[in-house]
Parts: sequence; C-alpha cells; structure tokens
Amino acid sequence: MLNVEQMAKKMKQEVEEFAKGFSDDPIYRTAWGHHYFCEKDGTALVFNSENEDEHRCPLCQTSYKSELYKEVWRYIYRNNAATTVLKAAALYKRTKEKNLLKIICDISQFYIYKFEEFPLHNKEGLYFDSYQEMKWGCGRIMPQNLNESIFFIRIFMALELIKEDLPKDFLDYIKNTFASQFFNLLKSQVVKIHNISCWMNNAIGVVGLFSSREDLVEFAFNGQFNNRRQLLEGVTEDGFWYEGSIHYNFFTLEGFMYLGIFAQRYNYTFEETSVLEKMLKAAYSYAFSNHILPNPNDGWPNINLKTYSYIYSMGVQLFGDNSEIAQILRAILKKDTERVELPLSKPYYYKNEISLERFIFIPEFNIDGKIKQNISTTNFGASNFIILKNETWNVFVKYGHHGPSHAHPDKMSVEITAVDRLITRDLSNAGYGAVICNEWHRKTPSHTTVIVDGTDHTSVEPGQLLEYKDDYCVTQASKVYEDVDFKRSIKISETSLQDQFICTSEKERTYDYVFHNEGNITEESLKIYNWKPSDLGYEKNGYQYYENVMKLDDNTQEIVLNWQIKDIQIESVFNTLDCEVYIAWTPDNPVNKLRRSLLIRKKMKKAEFNVTWNYREENSYD
Repeated sequence: MLNVEQMAKKMKQEVEEFAKGFSDDPIYRTAWGHHYFCEKDGTALVFNSENEDEHRCPLCQTSYKSELYKEVWRYIYRNNAATTVLKAAALYKRTKEKNLLKIICDISQFYIYKFEEFPLHNKEGLYFDSYQEMKWGCGRIMPQNLNESIFFIRIFMALELIKEDLPKDFLDYIKNTFASQFFNLLKSQVVKIHNISCWMNNAIGVVGLFSSREDLVEFAFNGQFNNRRQLLEGVTEDGFWYEGSIHYNFFTLEGFMYLGIFAQRYNYTFEETSVLEKMLKAAYSYAFSNHILPNPNDGWPNINLKTYSYIYSMGVQLFGDNSEIAQILRAILKKDTERVELPLSKPYYYKNEISLERFIFIPEFNIDGKIKQNISTTNFGASNFIILKNETWNVFVKYGHHGPSHAHPDKMSVEITAVDRLITRDLSNAGYGAVICNEWHRKTPSHTTVIVDGTDHTSVEPGQLLEYKDDYCVTQASKVYEDVDFKRSIKISETSLQDQFICTSEKERTYDYVFHNEGNITEESLKIYNWKPSDLGYEKNGYQYYENVMKLDDNTQEIVLNWQIKDIQIESVFNTLDCEVYIAWTPDNPVNKLRRSLLIRKKMKKAEFNVTWNYREENSYD
C-alpha cells in the first residue's frame, strides 16, 4: 500500500525548499533540453539546482560552462517549478495548509501574469518580435512550443486540484487574459498530425476547460488538426503512435491522459479516450515478459514499463479500478524490474517507486488484486512490429516504418531475450544534441540487422509480415536500398532460436550481417579459432565506432561461440560459408560501456545468413 504520510512529508520538504529559493525573471533565456548531454559520451549532465554555472558529466567528469548550458539549466529549473506547483497542490488538497496555497499562487501567478514579458523564441536560439514573423516551434517561458505545453499542463493540473480555493481575480485573469495570450502563441503552430501538435492541442484544451473558454475547447477538439483527428489518424489500428518509438508512444499518451482527466472532471464528451485505453493495452503486450521495452527509433535508452507507470496511474483514474488498465498497473508495480528514469521532462517519483500521479489520483489503489499477463506472441501488423514469445525466448522484430519522423535506419532489426535476460537490444539514442546520437545511435551499424555497402538504409516505408504463428514469423521489406530487398525468418522453440536473413540485389553488393550482444564471448570458445587484427574497410556511417576489430583466420564452414550473459550461457552457431567473420567492440548507451559485436560479411548478389542460438538450462549457474 502507498505510504502516503512518508511521501507527503518528503514532498512538503522539497516544495518548501524550492519555494524558499525560487528566483526567476523573464530576462533569463532558456535553451533546448537536448543540449544538456555530454559532448563526449552522450550522457545526461548532472543538474545542480544550487549552481547554474555547474554542468558536469557523471561519467567522464567533464564540466561545461558556456552560456548555452546555463540556458538549458534554466529550462530544467522551470520544469522543476511546474512540478513543485503540482506537488504543492497535491499536498494542499490533503492538508489545506495556507503556506502551500501561497506557494502555488506565488509561482503560478509569476509565470501567468508575466507570460508575455518572456521573449518569443525557439530551440534554434532565434528570437522574434511578433507572432506574424515567428518561425514554427516558438515558446516564451520554455525553449519551444512543446515544452511550453508540458509546463502549463502541469501548472493547470495543479490549479485544477485546488480550484475552489484560488483567488477570484486570479481565475478571472486566466479566463479573460492569459487564456487568449496562450492560445495566440500556440494555435498557428498546430499544423500536422504529430506528437508536438498533440501536446499543443492538449494544453489548449486543458486551459480552455479550466477557464470555460469555448474557443479554446472548440479548437482542441474540433479544429483542423484537433485531438480527435490526431488519435484517429496518428494511432495505428493496433494501438501505437505512428512514429514508431515506444517512448514517443508514451510521451504522446501522457498529454492525452491529462486532457482525458480534464474532460472527465468537466463532463466533456471525449469518446476517443477509448483509443488511449487501446494504446495502454498495446504497449503492455508489446513489452518483453521481463517488462523491458523493445526500443527502436528515437527515444531514451533502457526503458521499461515501470518507467511509464505514472501514465498507467492516470489510466486507472480515467478508466477505473476494475478496468484492464488497473490489472496492467498491478502487474507493472509488482514486477521486480527496477524503474529506469527519463532524462528530460521527467515525472516526479518518490524513491523512484511511487509516482506523483498515483499519489494524486489513486492513493488507495490496491496492487494485490487481479493482474494481466503479457506472455503471448502478438502481431502489431499495422505498426510493422511483431513479438514472438515462449517460456525461453522473446524476439521482437521491427520490419518497417511509417515515414521519417523519429525513424532510425534499422529495417529488420531484432531485439531478443532468453529466460528474461537481454541478448541483444536497441540502444535508442542519447540526447539529440550529442555528437554520438547522429554518428552512432541513428546509424544502421549500431542495429542488429544487415548493412549494405557500408551505408545506411534509405527506406522509411512499411514492410510486410508474410507469415506468422506463435513460434514463427517471416517478414519482408522491399527496396531497403534502391535495389535491395530483405527477408528475415525467425523461429523459436523451447531451447533454440533460428534466424535466417536473405538479401537480394540486381548486382553484387557487400552485405554485413551485424549482431550486437549484451554478453561476452567466453574465452574457451574464442580460443578454438584463430583471430587476427583487421579493419572493416569503412570509416564513416557508424563504422568508425567499431574498435579492436579481429577477423577469423580459419577456413571453416561453421563457427560456434558461447556467450556469457549475466548468469547464463547462450551458444551461437553461424554458417560461415563464402563469408568473412569479424568480432569487435562497439559503444553501448551510455558509451562508458562497450558491447561485443559480431559481423559476418558476404559479397554477392544474393546473400543468405543463417544463425542458430541455443539455450540449455544445464549451462546456467548461480
């Protein structure tokens, strides 16, 4: 059961500490949060709330001191201000302590009353004098329209919780002045089906419902790119946001959940919340049995279902204690997987276990009730994903895209677990401002797929699922490159996984089958073969990050390697006829760690790669 008193005590201390030192001014500029990552290793910098001049990498200890990092610090500080207001409102709702109401009003009124004193600017660092001349992407308090929307949704959720105790003149100002100012900033920037348009619509809708402004509500729910349309056109039939990233799937969901809760509180008809329920269910089925999330395309590394348990808490508020969403939340909370934090726009958690949203909406939620399992093979055909599951293996295959937005060049990439241990995973990426993001994380050679002629995949079109059963799938993608087609077949049994990857072209190509392993090759199996130092012949498109490359110096038709992965061993059997075999080290995410990567190269018109992975329980040990 949620320990309300301990969490409330900690939050009260944090709220009062922040409020005591609160200091802000419209003259302070903000910058894009994605710059707050180490240029060397892509790790999120440490935010020191006491020092806007200190920005240190926790891995390499590099300290960054330019004006840019100070501006990003201010962006994070303002996010913390909004979260502080939300925490204070949750506490005030319970205690009615007047000092908490004062904190809420002091901070929220500062940003609302001074809203148009903040300069109009975008994340590219451009400043504008009017809405007529501004470029798309502008915010005022925050570095872009997206962050502005998140900021004010959190502020207005706080105000909504305690609305009956807010001063009448403040409420009147919001309705008669601020709502128009906020609407004027965002309305011309909602221009397409996209996660940022969703957040802007959600913010406009939240402010509109709160202030009884029909023009804002009408725009959010019935405008040209309204939220009904965003959900109906942007979410695939099987319940995923079209951009193909599990983080952006949840990120988009978050804003909608707030709007759904506001619609619920104001008895506003929002039938499309059924799509939100579908998305929450789909994401649960999509996860590996250990609750780690397959992670293709842009996002954040190493995330799992607990990372987003706060969104499921809002889902229980929206759909009820007896809903399937409640069963899913129980399953997530009871799993022993450790929650992985988000580096930007992060939600508040007490001890990284209990979300502020759970504290606010469902403090009495009982986690010991009925739970829902996620142990079945599931085809997400409209999203170009499939996940095969049995008691030993989980295999996620991504075989297509829905356009270029947030896409990585990773057709036919796979992510695999064996008895809940990760065998290979997608790295996702570091912050967009980090060099390694574009030079490695967004390059084909960082993915477990095939690279042709040392260049990235060029297609961002959908693929095809030709055949599938509970233990088998065949996927295909045409023109991954101009004249290259891919076909990948995966079959799982209790003990083995068979992977066949076929590439066809009109002319001879160099095909590199890459497998990035979470474990390491055992010394015993490595010593069976002769290896010599080598290089891969390419120096860009990600190949420059392959280190200590060794080439197999034996003439053999098959190579068998044993891999130690945590407390288990997995055997890999590779057909090496007419090919070159390499092993190397490649960057993990974060890059203070390395992964052991295997590369098999063939030069021909049609290349077929056959790999078998074997797991035997007797090979494991405690």
